[in-house]
Amino acid sequence: MAYTKKDQLIHRIENNYLDFKCSLRGVSREYLFKSASRIAAVTEAYEYLKTEYEWDEENEIDFYLLFSDPLTIVADAWESRRNDGTADVGASLMDIDYSTTVITEYPLIEGVNEYIYLMDE
Repeated sequence: MAYTKKDQLIHRIENNYLDFKCSLRGVSREYLFKSASRIAAVTEAYEYLKTEYEWDEENEIDFYLLFSDPLTIVADAWESRRNDGTADVGASLMDIDYSTTVITEYPLIEGVNEYIYLMDE
């Protein structure tokens, strides 16, 4: 079986989630309690991206592959919407600005020039 771009992205998202969980090791209970909303947002985004999201658009996959932590991008969008009661993780993906705004806000993978890639509007 060939290793596709989608496989590469899912693998990166899995690694992002493992890194996130490892970052919580050894933190205080108080920190965990205060971080409950963030932990839930990251976990829900991870589960959605891994099991439900279709990743049908090749340019969308290419866009997320530019980043070292695509899970954080989706979790941030989800966390900002999850309290409105009407949104789900999929809806929050529509809030993500596929432009230089996101490219300048999140770390890119090594070797990617932030001005090379812009999604077609």
